[in-house]
Amino acid sequence: MATLGFLGAAVGGVALTTAVSPANTASAAGATSIYVPLATAQRLLDTRSTVALNAGNTVSVSITGAAPLPAAGTVVAAVLNLTVVGPANPGYWTVWPHASGRPEVSNINIDELQSLNGAFLALPNLVTVPVGADGMVDVYTSGGGNALVDLLGYYTPAASSSAGRFQPLAAPSRVLDTRRVSTFNAGETRTFAVPGAAGASAVAINLTALTTRPGYWQLYPQGGTVPFTSNLNSPSGANAVVANQAIVPIDAAGGITIYSESGGDLLIDLVGTFTSASAPSTTDGLFIPLTSPTRIVDTRVASLNPLGGSTRPEPGWRFEVPVASNPAIGRSDVSAVVLNATLAAAITVGYVSVGTAGDTSPTARPATSTMNVVRPAQTLANHAIVPVSSRGFSLFTEAGGVLIADLAGYYLGAPAPAPFGPPNNIASPSCATPTVGFPTSPVGPIVYGSSKSAVKDLQNRLVALGFWNAADGGYGLTTTQSVMAFQKWKGLPATTVVDNATAIALNTQRCRPAAGRSSGSLLEVDKTKQIAYVIQNGQMKYIFNVSTGNGRSYDEVDKNAAGGRVIGIAITPTGTFNTYRQHDIARYEGDLGSLYRPKFIIGGVAIHGSPSIPNYPASHGCVRVANPVMDLIWNENLLPLRSPVWIHD
Repeated sequence: MATLGFLGAAVGGVALTTAVSPANTASAAGATSIYVPLATAQRLLDTRSTVALNAGNTVSVSITGAAPLPAAGTVVAAVLNLTVVGPANPGYWTVWPHASGRPEVSNINIDELQSLNGAFLALPNLVTVPVGADGMVDVYTSGGGNALVDLLGYYTPAASSSAGRFQPLAAPSRVLDTRRVSTFNAGETRTFAVPGAAGASAVAINLTALTTRPGYWQLYPQGGTVPFTSNLNSPSGANAVVANQAIVPIDAAGGITIYSESGGDLLIDLVGTFTSASAPSTTDGLFIPLTSPTRIVDTRVASLNPLGGSTRPEPGWRFEVPVASNPAIGRSDVSAVVLNATLAAAITVGYVSVGTAGDTSPTARPATSTMNVVRPAQTLANHAIVPVSSRGFSLFTEAGGVLIADLAGYYLGAPAPAPFGPPNNIASPSCATPTVGFPTSPVGPIVYGSSKSAVKDLQNRLVALGFWNAADGGYGLTTTQSVMAFQKWKGLPATTVVDNATAIALNTQRCRPAAGRSSGSLLEVDKTKQIAYVIQNGQMKYIFNVSTGNGRSYDEVDKNAAGGRVIGIAITPTGTFNTYRQHDIARYEGDLGSLYRPKFIIGGVAIHGSPSIPNYPASHGCVRVANPVMDLIWNENLLPLRSPVWIHD
């Protein structure tokens, strides 16, 4: 496993004491404050050196103490880097002021596939958390695992100030993209001058790493001490993409140092800067933390859904969130907000961008990203400092799904301009066939160890689209046959494995497939796709995986005539036929072997069950289906005698 920065010693005192968390009521705001970056980030907690947290555990962490920590009574909010390290179970992690009740918000969410990553899991997120008079914060886990907590800086009370005020850009700006310059080598250290940051004390940036190997990234002031902490952790796996926000102190020229343990590409989006002592003294950019983090957006909850009701964002949608009228803020002199943004139940892949309302054309996609979804059904969170306009901020999702925003506080100042009108989301077009819409529980990749609930989501989606399976939570024969039939229909590799491409196709296929005929009751066999449709009264009811004749010549022993031979070409005839004979027995002995519960359509050609239905034509000319499918055909009387069977290329 890649290390997570240097272990170091825990400086702060530590006392030990699923799913995305639900909605929360608004919390009143505290007093104004300024940001004080630590010269060198400090590790406060590393449960790997003590004991991992169990599900439902809370650990209390002291933010204040002896230098280099801030003194007691000087902190109203802390900026932390929280990293969850595997093994960790699925669930959410929440950080909040020790003296308050635990709010219904989250900072990091571990989904099932992340949990299955086991020892290679290292998921970071920046956290801005209010701090009470006791100088303590609590960290809760619903699922359990190891946690690292690093202190990057803190907010201290100030009515007006020169230093420590936040100056947001009108819109985030991409200032570094090593894909266009030079990829980092493993173990490489570089210096970088952040454009426009000279004279500031720190920069707020969003980091995105594109890597092929696990490892950590460190950012610290140019010429500063190398910290015993990390800002970003790349996961294992090829072409991994991970993001995290960071507040990094800089030297007088805006310089920072970047270290990459395992190499890769790094993208940096500049969000804004913090003033130094040379700036004029004013109230603009002062930070007001809430007394406790507060959920202000949740598209699952009607009262917190800017789209209204139960409408979930489709891929490519964007919506705006008012700020001045929000009960947690209630004022118009706000220049930026501090959020934890979460995407859950991703429909497909793509980026999420939290930005300023009205800063781009309603038809244009944001130029920078907040987080990147790399697989469907993923749950992902990232800290976001967001400049706001008079209309508030916006949330864009290329991946679709559930969007959530938890508010930690806001900065005073003039809102940014909003030169463009509100977004215009266009719903997906209606279907000519019955519509199934986007799934509320999207299908993700299914791997060894996936839960029954994940497999059930897959099975239910296949059934909704017409691809029959037992829907029993087990990845057995009927499921693999159903997956193969879907893959054949979509033109995907017929592997029976639900990979990213198959999961995306399942989630984004909003219409049930259309059969070749829209009247009557029959079985349609498509030899080209190697699937069959059950049509009843003009409506497609089921789709099955089939295997038809392989087109090869054969000369085999006649199983019903001693010493006889059966010679022919393995072709499944095309045309419309009718079932004329059937045998409801498990082993009907035909000339070329046993047939399971066959229904004959012409000569010795039958629809019958078989234990082997591969992803290619393999029969002597019959239409093979899996034995459970043949049971269904008999049990539901889908193909009674004299039923039409239409076979075509």
